[in-house]
Amino acid sequence: MAIFLMILLIILALTGSLLFVLKVALGVALGLIIGVALVAALVGWRVRRALFGPRRRRWRTSSSVEVLDRRDNAPRGY
Repeated sequence: MAIFLMILLIILALTGSLLFVLKVALGVALGLIIGVALVAALVGWRVRRALFGPRRRRWRTSSSVEVLDRRDNAPRGY
């Protein structure tokens, strides 16, 4: 089997179609990797949504603003 693959590789290199075959193989591999990553992200998103619900995250801050000088009590120099 290894000899057959080596002969096939040499024939493809001699005819100039080895680069095309390598490009197609790289495209198929990248497509499979991206497809698996997208499916995993979709499944993870659906599982998180099923477990925690579709609620929105709200940012809670611990700071507050206190107004010490109101405009109606401010000095008239403004």
